[in-house]
Amino acid sequence: MYYTKFIPFILTFTVFTLLLTGCRSNTKKNEFTQEILSVRTTLASSMLIDDTETYSATVEPYEQHHVCPATPGIINKILVDVSDNVTTNDLLIEMDPTQLLNARVQLANLEKEFTRIDTLKTIGSATQQQYDQIKTQLDIAKASLTNIEKNTYLRAPISGTITGRYYQAGELFAMSPTPESNGRTAIVTIMKTNPSKVVLNIPEKRLNRLHIGQQATIQLDAYPNRQFSGEIFRIAPTIHPLSHTVKVEIRVPNYDQILKPGMFARATLHFGECLRTVVPDLAIVHQRGSNQRAVFIVNNGKARRVVVKTGNENNGNIEILDGVKPKDSIIISNLRYLQDGYPIQITK
Repeated sequence: MYYTKFIPFILTFTVFTLLLTGCRSNTKKNEFTQEILSVRTTLASSMLIDDTETYSATVEPYEQHHVCPATPGIINKILVDVSDNVTTNDLLIEMDPTQLLNARVQLANLEKEFTRIDTLKTIGSATQQQYDQIKTQLDIAKASLTNIEKNTYLRAPISGTITGRYYQAGELFAMSPTPESNGRTAIVTIMKTNPSKVVLNIPEKRLNRLHIGQQATIQLDAYPNRQFSGEIFRIAPTIHPLSHTVKVEIRVPNYDQILKPGMFARATLHFGECLRTVVPDLAIVHQRGSNQRAVFIVNNGKARRVVVKTGNENNGNIEILDGVKPKDSIIISNLRYLQDGYPIQITK
């Protein structure tokens, strides 16, 4: 009974103590939240910088030819194999010569007949019409023989390297594509790889800065410590309607044959100089787990976080493509303690 009388007083004291503790905790939290952080700042500035941009690209042969006859036939000989180097007009393939032999016999007969008609016309025993008819037949036979010879003895149209052989001697070439030739109709494929070309797609907003002869720097994953120089030699006359890009081709010397068709490359184009907004690289805040970049600018005594689009680095400065204007006050110290809206004090 004695202790029961004090229970209400004990409960009241306990509640009062807890409330007092909570008030002190809130007071400390508010005091911490309102603490002013000292920072150093600098002004975003404009700088004349080298305007460059890097694009994904693909190495392709400068020229490529798929060699085959214009008509089906038996392959008599294939005189080259993969990796062989050839020069223009080298004999590559011999087809079955039966059709060629028949054409030569037919031409010889027509030449004899033409000689006979020509003699008869001279003495008045053949008409002009007969002469014209045999002359036309003779001209057609000569053209036909030239075409058949061309399709019987297949020669290299360019100097280059044999990169594909899809048939063997004795097989029937049926004018149909093969899986090995990537759907192309061919007996062999020739590629010219010196020079090579690097093909890429440029956004249409850059079209007014592109021109023939423009310099480019090429890098390959296979040779990370080497750079290759080239120049634009062809710009497509149309824009792709879906991607809104223009196809650009870069000529790159390839004397040592390091550049291989199909390689992935990165092409850096040089667009000259331009005036851009820059900030010190130490002002850039990297968002963990993403590629987002931001800076803190001074806004009415508080730090304001601004997401930015960055460009190239130049002598310790980062190019800002979007988000910051020249003369904006940029915070460059204590960045890891800052949050958006945090009160700050600028120190020198």
